[in-house]
Amino acid sequence: MALSSSLITKLRGIATGAALLAGASPAFADIFEPGDEISVQASIYNMHYSRDDHYIKYSPLLGVEWRRDNGWLVGAAAFQNSFGQPSQLVYGGYLWNLGNTNFYGKLTGGILHGYKGEYQNKVPLNYKGFSPGILPTLGYKYGQIRTEVQFFWTSGFMVTVGYSFK
Repeated sequence: MALSSSLITKLRGIATGAALLAGASPAFADIFEPGDEISVQASIYNMHYSRDDHYIKYSPLLGVEWRRDNGWLVGAAAFQNSFGQPSQLVYGGYLWNLGNTNFYGKLTGGILHGYKGEYQNKVPLNYKGFSPGILPTLGYKYGQIRTEVQFFWTSGFMVTVGYSFK
């Protein structure tokens, strides 16, 4: 599968930004608090609940997320949508630890960009490629490794794996 050069450029930008944030944490001592973390994640699998001949087989994603110790988070991701279009998402949300386990739930909402042309109606409330996006997620943490299942409501789901810098 060939990735478009614009998507590769965006993915490199996100990875560079995440590395800079992780390495620059002493410079942000007034912003970052004990327990905060920066998480970098990538998709490893996705599935749609229905078939569409226009779906691509795999939607690559690279994202970065700042998780506060109090549960609040913000993040951004660059990916190829289900139809192979370069897409981006910026979001905020909240993470709930599920009891005394390594499992957690997360709900995020933000602005999705990238569904254009003949695919603009594949996401609700799309206006010139921009639409709201809300994602419920279940995750598991093992040390600094994170794996998540993000549910795209009635469309499908994506599995991501990531690493958290503290």
